[in-house]
Amino acid sequence: MITDLNYLKTMSGGDSRFINEMIGLFREQMEEYKQQMPELLRKKAYDNLSKMAHKAKSSVAVMGMREVADTLKELEILAQEEKETERYESMIDFFLEQSQLAIEELVNMK
Repeated sequence: MITDLNYLKTMSGGDSRFINEMIGLFREQMEEYKQQMPELLRKKAYDNLSKMAHKAKSSVAVMGMREVADTLKELEILAQEEKETERYESMIDFFLEQSQLAIEELVNMK
């Protein structure tokens, strides 16, 4: 399992409607990230990439995706400092691949 919805279940008191709304929001956000993050990387807009990684980190953390959240935290810090830029693409790819797998997993749980 890529996701762990225990946090969402606890936070919502097990409200399945709220959990489903959060999953829907997660799916929408992933579409935005899938479009924008590679473009920010291509443009070398590292400050904006750092900000987007920070925002995405919160989204995946809510879905219990700890390893992905850790990767995004690292990307956020590195991009903010414009260090190790050669690593950004693989970090973004990992985030996007894991997020797509998570979406498939969440859809199949319904």
